[in-house]
Amino acid sequence: MSTADSLGSVIEPLLTGLVSKRPEVRVDWAYTELKEGIESGQWDDHLDQIRERLNGYLRTDKVWTKALSARLLNVLAAAGHFHYEDYLAFRAWYVTEDDTRGIVKDIGPIMAVGYGADYVETCVRMGRIPAVEGAAIISCRLRAPGGVWHDDESVRLARAACTTIAKSTSPHILEIWTERLSTTVLTEGIRNNNRAVVENFAHFLTATATMLRSEPEKWGIDAERAKLALPMLAELEEQLRNSIPAGPSTVSSP
Repeated sequence: MSTADSLGSVIEPLLTGLVSKRPEVRVDWAYTELKEGIESGQWDDHLDQIRERLNGYLRTDKVWTKALSARLLNVLAAAGHFHYEDYLAFRAWYVTEDDTRGIVKDIGPIMAVGYGADYVETCVRMGRIPAVEGAAIISCRLRAPGGVWHDDESVRLARAACTTIAKSTSPHILEIWTERLSTTVLTEGIRNNNRAVVENFAHFLTATATMLRSEPEKWGIDAERAKLALPMLAELEEQLRNSIPAGPSTVSSP
């Protein structure tokens, strides 16, 4: 058996392990071994096999497997193995996933929103997708179905937002984005009395503004860009504060 065939026989059980509900199999073993092999170049001759399986997993019904697939796509992108068709498969899943649980007893980390945000951040930072696309997918995720986030999803999505702000080529892109956040995420959340959308959006805005104020240079955001973006975020926060006191009884029907 050749070395390539031998490695292929090792990879297959690892890929199958991503389906396991047991975190010690799925995360501690399968994900960890695949990640290390990708980063070291050990699996270079089998990347197509890995990518094909991950793309297929994004269309399955096991959210823990879909989330880890997104996490591994992020590993691939960071290692220089980005493929746009992988991103398209990811995007189709990410903006519609309604299981937004974080860390779950007996299953371990699911973190679909958080792991997906990490992948978006990497793609924007490395120039694999334009900032305008990053802004669009963040907006879509913020108004997507699901529950209130209880782990660090808002922080991870805020990191993606900061990178998007840094990579935006003109102030006009930021203006369009904040307008979209106002007219879609905020308005739809209030109009539909969607508590999850409103709470998640509030935490996202707070996290993003905090990062912009405290460490803009970490995200490659210069002082001028931060000075431009912060008032836009503050305006969204003000709109949110003014909208919440209305209460469910006065929210207009869709």
